[in-house]
Amino acid sequence: MKILYGVQGAGNGHITRARGMARAFKNHADIHVDYLFSGGEQQKYFDMEIFGDYQTRQGLAFVHRNGALSRTATIKAVRPIQFVQDVYSLDVSHYDLVLNDFEPVSAWAAYQQNIPSISISHQAAFIHTVPKRGQKFFDKLIMRYFAPTQIQLGVHWYHFGHDIMPPFIEDEISDCHYGQHFLVYLPFESANWKTNFRNLS
Repeated sequence: MKILYGVQGAGNGHITRARGMARAFKNHADIHVDYLFSGGEQQKYFDMEIFGDYQTRQGLAFVHRNGALSRTATIKAVRPIQFVQDVYSLDVSHYDLVLNDFEPVSAWAAYQQNIPSISISHQAAFIHTVPKRGQKFFDKLIMRYFAPTQIQLGVHWYHFGHDIMPPFIEDEISDCHYGQHFLVYLPFESANWKTNFRNLS
């Protein structure tokens, strides 16, 4: 089987999940996987060796300001002509399947070329009737049409009675020491919020 795995590069969660998948694929000699990343700045990708000779595209990404999605900045960052060119120039006809983690170029290329596609992402969980605090009509459109696939496998902390998988957790044990500090990953929050959070102790 030959698979193209499209991964959203704007956010370490997508890439971390893809690393776990890549390690699992290494155990199956009958599966060949090529990787495509978009939405992130290529020079900022790190620990990418497991993906081999991966491809990159500009894709689409969301711009955050002070812990929230900035629709204005996101729209300004979109390069629609480049995106359409990337979709139509990506030949996926020789793949048996396109796997997708909220990556729009490979998803739309699979849609255009009628190649089977499966989404494995946190965003795919929101296709189901799960709690969606503050979700607006624009948000629903993004979840459904940003990276459309034929099958959606959601990844969430709780299944809410749907076919939703738990988060991918690395089973590698790191040599860590317990101290008086905790590291919290909050990449989209404002610097002031991070400072206030740090001072809570």
